[in-house]
Amino acid sequence: MSMTDPLRLSQQQVAQYHRDGYLALDRITDTEDLQFLEGLLMGLFARHSELPPELAYELGADKATKNANVIPQVISPHKVEPRLLESRYFRNARMMAQQLLGEDCNFLGDHTIYKPPHNNKETPWHQDQAYWAKGTTAFTVNFWMPLRNAPVETGCMWFVPRSHLGDLLPHHPAGNNPNMHTLETDQVDPSKAIACPLPAGGATLHALKTLHYTGPNISDHPRLAYILTFGYEWLPEGYQKP
Repeated sequence: MSMTDPLRLSQQQVAQYHRDGYLALDRITDTEDLQFLEGLLMGLFARHSELPPELAYELGADKATKNANVIPQVISPHKVEPRLLESRYFRNARMMAQQLLGEDCNFLGDHTIYKPPHNNKETPWHQDQAYWAKGTTAFTVNFWMPLRNAPVETGCMWFVPRSHLGDLLPHHPAGNNPNMHTLETDQVDPSKAIACPLPAGGATLHALKTLHYTGPNISDHPRLAYILTFGYEWLPEGYQKP
């Protein structure tokens, strides 16, 4: 199949996603598209300190720390660089999200995270639903794509299979530091976790309550990831969860 054609999930992959709460794909886009996206995203990180503070901040340092460059993040980068949504990655992710959730699911947002070489800072165990407003009912799929190879050493994604089937766990600010942007939960058994190293242009997909984590980048290479979210912010009336 040519990358000019949208990629689709097999029935087996759809079933595996709903069973385990996550799925790993070796490919979701091609080299040309990765180069296009990396140029746009690295341009944003080059002016990270100039972007509005509600869009650009540090995940790896507390809110009082300026220009730490530990785990810089840009929220909603498409608002600054609309061309991001012209990518093959976006088109393929939207197609797959429609397979998983329904053809009328919506694009809900994007963000990008950069882990410099030897940043030695993990993103702790959490469920994405903990970041949503309390009591929110939502059904989403998150796509996490590395633009460069992402072995365990650079901080690939880890998941606890079938953790999306349970309840939202108690979360608190990372390290119990109220000034941290990130949340974490202590109710995780790491022995049940599965690492998902990926090549550049691969992707992991996960549900809103799936427990996940990324380790520190202990390598000589940077880790750049671009995340897309599709779904229903509020479930439509009569919607039947697959």
